[in-house]
Amino acid sequence: MEAGTLRSAKEGLCATCYAKATEKCSKCKQRYYCSTACQVKDWNLGHKGDCGLADLDMSTPVPRPPLRLLAESVERPVHSDASWRKILDSSDFGPKNGWPRGLRNVANCCYMNALLQSLYHSVPLLHGALKQHSCERQSADPAPAPPCFRCNLAALSESHLANDAAREIETDWKLEDVVELHSLKAEQLNGKTGMVTEILPTSEGQEARLGVLLPGKASPLSIKTQNMRFLYNRTEVPLPPYEVLRWLPRLSEEFTFGAQEDAHEFFNSLLRLLEDEELKEHAGRLQDSSEALEPNADLTALPSRIFGGLLVSQCTCTRRECATSSFSFEPFRDLSLEITEATQTLDDMLKLFTAPERLDKQNSWKCEACSEVVRARKQMMIYQAPNFLVLHLKRFRFMERGKVVKIVPFPPVLNLRPYLCKGAQGEGRPVNYDLRAVIVHVDKAGYSHFGHYIAFVKGATHRKGVFRWFLIDDSIIQEVEEEFVLRQQAYLLFYIRISGGSEATSSEKKRGAKGTEEATLPSRCKGLGGAVCSFFASHDGLCTRCYQEEHGRPPPTSDPATKSAGSANGSTPTSNGYAEKAAAKPAAVPAGVPGKAGKSASSAKKKVGPNDPCPCGSGKKYKKCHGGV
Repeated sequence: MEAGTLRSAKEGLCATCYAKATEKCSKCKQRYYCSTACQVKDWNLGHKGDCGLADLDMSTPVPRPPLRLLAESVERPVHSDASWRKILDSSDFGPKNGWPRGLRNVANCCYMNALLQSLYHSVPLLHGALKQHSCERQSADPAPAPPCFRCNLAALSESHLANDAAREIETDWKLEDVVELHSLKAEQLNGKTGMVTEILPTSEGQEARLGVLLPGKASPLSIKTQNMRFLYNRTEVPLPPYEVLRWLPRLSEEFTFGAQEDAHEFFNSLLRLLEDEELKEHAGRLQDSSEALEPNADLTALPSRIFGGLLVSQCTCTRRECATSSFSFEPFRDLSLEITEATQTLDDMLKLFTAPERLDKQNSWKCEACSEVVRARKQMMIYQAPNFLVLHLKRFRFMERGKVVKIVPFPPVLNLRPYLCKGAQGEGRPVNYDLRAVIVHVDKAGYSHFGHYIAFVKGATHRKGVFRWFLIDDSIIQEVEEEFVLRQQAYLLFYIRISGGSEATSSEKKRGAKGTEEATLPSRCKGLGGAVCSFFASHDGLCTRCYQEEHGRPPPTSDPATKSAGSANGSTPTSNGYAEKAAAKPAAVPAGVPGKAGKSASSAKKKVGPNDPCPCGSGKKYKKCHGGV
């Protein structure tokens, strides 16, 4: 079982699809499946590193990360909480209105164009922070220093990518403006796009006026100004990203003007340069006040604030009499996922990323508790989910035709909760992300050393809750269906967090409770999950709702008979009301009796009911998740 994550294997349910099981793992007899195909898939997605370890004591809780990895430990942050909250409050996290503007491809910079478009349309927080940046290089000197990279990036976004979607006054309309019709009595015309053109006079004394020519029509229609929404102008010439191209030598020594580069490497280089500039500028300010830059000040810089998350690795000794776990934490800004024969969806790739692996033979682990080199179980999990999630699908191999062309479906809304570790922030509810941009590498015959990058970005419409997608191929813009986007050979995926404790969503809901009095709240219910709760406490200092959000199950019933039965069996009632066995280590499995301990462990598991949390870790009830399939 995946002891460290919020996924779990239940008796009688398939460990892959959570349907009713009819088979067991032929090796360990501790895992259930509904078919051989599910068993093979589960084996390749991680069970081969966990087979026979279902009885291993994995109850050690994940500790709190070291202070050096937490932004709140920085005493002199680059962006303080107050300044960061100001950036959050001034940013619009919804998809952008209007028609996107293209960028001209010069010197094979399609990788740069695709990434700049994706960041502009999917990470509004970055653009908002750059707009509020005031460059300290610009001073009253007659010859001020040239602008920094952040100034150039902000200028490019405003002059090259920002669309003038507010042009709705009649005097602003220009010939060859492409507009969208709306709020017309003829409903069949609403949502149509056309080009502003001139309607010639039909009689003497009549002046020419502007109209809208729809595709397939011979003559333009006379449309009122208030029924037209500006999209773009056909005569506008896309501009090249010279403001960023001039920074190529500073972005990376390996980048060459005119060469074909990798979009993922450019993304990391761009974040690294942004961070270096902010830290250098912050160090200069601290030096003026005789203070030093803290070693972990980068946690409060712009890249970590936006894309930063935290991984935890758990390494456990497989000796039953020891079963000691060691934890290590690692920050991340994007996740690189493997594409294999077993990974059919993006969820499969995330399962493989968080799957347990076995350390043995030449890769054995030295246990600090028993001071011996032993076989160990290692698992990587997500401890802290980022506000903006970037997923890198590893499509390139070191060979001539090393491009992996397999299409891996990805969802428009991704729930990251099943891949969080137990005790992670936001584990009590779904951690959902909304897809905002996709970068695709277009290859030829599977060659990986050359190709072309395009981007798909999500845009808004005048109708609330209705969105559309655009294909951006350098200077060519085309509207496409969402189903077409989800069938692409994705290379980079950009998601924004929309639930589960995101700073972005909390700022969107901001100030809704201003002016209202807080109720007197019981114990730990106060502010749990960012919500105000006025229910009475039930168990563990939490009300029924908050208890279920934190523990993933309803609170136990306080039945005296149950308590006495638990005590009679040698169990001790815990603070949350559940009976807990004594802390003695489980007995070692006798040699030659495979599956004995696994059988007793699995028989103690309660079967999943329709109203119980789904074992997949989604945070939903079983009947509304895999039980409803």
